[in-house]
Amino acid sequence: MKGTKKKILSTIAVSAMLITAVGAGNAMAGDKYEGTAYVAGMGGHFAKAVFEIDPKADTPIIMKALDKIDIGDGSTHPVHDARIDYKDRDTMYWSTYKPDADANGGYHYGKSDLKTGEVLKDVGFKMPDQVINPKAGFCASAQTKDYYMPISMNKPGYISIISKKDMELKHNVFLEGTDADIGTGYKYMHGINSPDMKEVLITLNEANVAQDNKDLGVTVGKMHMMVLDAAALEQGKVKVLRKAVADGNKKSTVSFRQYYSPDGKYIANATGDILFLVDAKTLEVVDAETMPNLNETHDAIFTPDGKYIIATSRTKSVLPGCATPEKPADGEWRMDGQLKLYDVAAKTFVGKPTSTCLACHDEELGTDEDAPHAVLCGLDVNWK
Repeated sequence: MKGTKKKILSTIAVSAMLITAVGAGNAMAGDKYEGTAYVAGMGGHFAKAVFEIDPKADTPIIMKALDKIDIGDGSTHPVHDARIDYKDRDTMYWSTYKPDADANGGYHYGKSDLKTGEVLKDVGFKMPDQVINPKAGFCASAQTKDYYMPISMNKPGYISIISKKDMELKHNVFLEGTDADIGTGYKYMHGINSPDMKEVLITLNEANVAQDNKDLGVTVGKMHMMVLDAAALEQGKVKVLRKAVADGNKKSTVSFRQYYSPDGKYIANATGDILFLVDAKTLEVVDAETMPNLNETHDAIFTPDGKYIIATSRTKSVLPGCATPEKPADGEWRMDGQLKLYDVAAKTFVGKPTSTCLACHDEELGTDEDAPHAVLCGLDVNWK
């Protein structure tokens, strides 16, 4: 960790996990996988995690090493989004999660060199005038050959179209008033590009609140999916190719991050209490895997050969002395970030989960109820 483990671990407070499907290095076909993950943290950095996967092992996912790449600090650059360029795997784009008064009252977006850790560009982003609730900012993102497209969870949500060449903002694209408008309130917008970068999937969580109400509302368990034409988005236009709605559980099912399989056949969608496997062409749900008790999944990504899905979860780790371990009260648990492996063919999780946070947190920061929680956030991977 090069002397910075405590600082890194105490600030990796994050929401989910994503891996870019397009150009993710040399895809490994076979029984084992390894790579380097760049995990976004609310402390203004990306954790650099080296991992291995052996699907046949009792614990399939093993973390091997951890370092970090800084882009700022927790007050100016809390970050959820990591997006490695589809071709230049040493360049990573990012966008921040909370407003910064020094960034025109908005957010930051930029890019970093993964070889040196140097921030190559940092742009202050002015929040669009249409925004009425800026509580949650950029989280997911898509990309095409020439554009980086961070997606905002503001209300209303929007897709920013940024030129990779000069990092200039070209458009902010809102769905209201277009064919992608769901006609009711929603909470949180996310999305991802298809492997061929011709499409961008957008998800919205329907919520029981008026569109013009500043409140984000309460979700009702309906995930709206819209597949948009990527070339039209590059021009600031919305062209819907297909759309559908997936039903989950009222309030507890909330779409977060998602990922296309490398062959473009499936979409893995993390929705809190359910891992959805969706047919990418029809948008029909192929499988809906319920997460275990005390687990909440925030992202789901495929291995390079599409055989497995790595699902991240916020998992409540129960403290000793808890009266009801299946339903711990506040102060009786700490949040851990865990990884689980899902077998696409068998349509089930395999093996034991892997803690990516608390094992190190406990060593460095203690184990009592006052020790900080540890939660995963946005991630991208270079596969070895």
